[in-house]
Amino acid sequence: MPYRECSTSSTNGAISLRWNRAAQELVGTPDEQMPRTTVLNAICEEDRSLIASLIQEALAKGYAEAETRIARMENGNGQTQWRFLTARRVDIAGKSYLVGTGLDVTERRKLEHELEHQAQTDFLTGIANRRHFLDLADLELARARRYGRPFSMLMLDLDLFKNVNDRYGHRAGDLTLQKVVEVCGQILREVDVVGRLGGEEFGIILPETDADQALQVADRVRQAVAVASVALPKGGSVGITTSVGVATYSEADPDVDAVLGRADRALYRAKRSGRDRVSSEGESGVA
Repeated sequence: MPYRECSTSSTNGAISLRWNRAAQELVGTPDEQMPRTTVLNAICEEDRSLIASLIQEALAKGYAEAETRIARMENGNGQTQWRFLTARRVDIAGKSYLVGTGLDVTERRKLEHELEHQAQTDFLTGIANRRHFLDLADLELARARRYGRPFSMLMLDLDLFKNVNDRYGHRAGDLTLQKVVEVCGQILREVDVVGRLGGEEFGIILPETDADQALQVADRVRQAVAVASVALPKGGSVGITTSVGVATYSEADPDVDAVLGRADRALYRAKRSGRDRVSSEGESGVA
């Protein structure tokens, strides 16, 4: 059976549909249900308005194309796949018909997603890299500016981190960086963002967080890092501390660099005050 014919209705009346076997297998609908199946049944609900627009555009202009997600049932489980769909109008004997095709682009979409993830992620710790972190900070600053909401940033630098690498090796250093990220994940909210800015330096975005709240969060992170223990590859463990600088966005800040710069200066005040401290703009340090 190369084609299965069925019909449905639209605002213009009955539409005759013909599916080839490949299209029917894509939809995952058995023969007995095909007469009640329409093109949009195969599309993920979030994309149905897009494909409805594609159909109307093809009827009006003669051709349209789009990429969409297909909800396919297989072995009782729903699987989302991507298809590049085309719709071309064919006029025969005064009547208009649409001929549609679908090309599987699922693997290409997966590759694009993976490449995007790699471009945004620090390979060692799995958190945002510097570029992606700053992009997210730009978005948060724009939101804070638009709605008049508080927004703070933290800068963390691990104290005497070079000693860990020199004494225990770079693998121990890598494990230490990963442990700090793990600790931050336990302390912070889902909406907060941690990024690796370079070496042993990290940044944290705190949406909806004023200066006092940011200081409290910073000190909780500092304390949690100080009590964490990193298991060494050859046995034993090592501890680490961190110094933290805090800055809160103000209307005078022209961009994220201004906020981050103030957090960076506060960080180095904490370093000069003896390390394992939190410092904010205008303060000498908080133990």
